[in-house]
Amino acid sequence: MGWMQSIFSGGKEKEHVTKLAQIAQAQNAFDPEELQILMREMNYTPAVKTASQSDLEKYRMKLPQEAREKFSVVFYLVNKLMMNGALSDKKEVLIQKMILGLELSREKAIELVSFLKMNIRNGLSEEDSFNRLGYLLERAKYA
Repeated sequence: MGWMQSIFSGGKEKEHVTKLAQIAQAQNAFDPEELQILMREMNYTPAVKTASQSDLEKYRMKLPQEAREKFSVVFYLVNKLMMNGALSDKKEVLIQKMILGLELSREKAIELVSFLKMNIRNGLSEEDSFNRLGYLLERAKYA
């Protein structure tokens, strides 16, 4: 039963998004407005105390390692923050900062978010989007 709920609620992706937010917050990547967006739109609760380096490593180890799983997290995040087919510049930058925790370069993060935004707006499924953009997350195919 739990797996069905996970499928319909994006449970695993939510957990990964929370870990990405915790990593970015510990690195002081967010400004106050970005934290407000996370709290309002993603029900994120900011950490009260600063995470230690060992905590950050634990968070990173729990993040997906496969390109497909990473893509699902990014797709979920972009789709969740889009309103009426649009993604504000502030939210786009917020997503880019968060997905750097998936071991992406800044350039790849920018490219992935901007193309994914267009794919979602044009009605492409997650699978179709992965087929077109998955190379950005696979180290062997795109260095």
